[in-house]
Amino acid sequence: MEHEFLMPGKFFITDKSVIIETVVGSCVSVCLYNVESGEAAINHFLQDVPLAKEKVDIGQYGLTSTEHIVNVLTARDPVPDHYVAQVFGGADLVEEGQAGGDIGGRNVQIARQILNVHRIRIIREEVGGKRGRCIRFNTATNTVFCEFTDRLEHQNCAQ
Repeated sequence: MEHEFLMPGKFFITDKSVIIETVVGSCVSVCLYNVESGEAAINHFLQDVPLAKEKVDIGQYGLTSTEHIVNVLTARDPVPDHYVAQVFGGADLVEEGQAGGDIGGRNVQIARQILNVHRIRIIREEVGGKRGRCIRFNTATNTVFCEFTDRLEHQNCAQ
């Protein structure tokens, strides 16, 4: 089976069987799956919303990235009941007193908000805490392996 590593600020949409790995800290990944067609998508966003209105890289922000993967899949099949989502990340990695506040918490909230607007059910969440997570999304089965990690750089998740 094909393997892909998803870098921060990117998303991946497929109708093929793929193992997609990523490592999130305060970032969040939404794994979206169509239970009827098997189409799937995942994102890895860094912040909840863009601060400026100029040209925005949609992959960087939960508002734009999550909206994008939902819109691409629902353009093919608009029935909300055909979709389920899993949400990972949103750790609180910023030292107390540092600027930035609860980035992880805001990232989780925007993911929940977008999924709620589109009436997509969240079937699993592993969010918050003080450590990063290594995730492996199998688009053939909609299973996600998730474990804590202290390394947030590119790595292969445990088998």
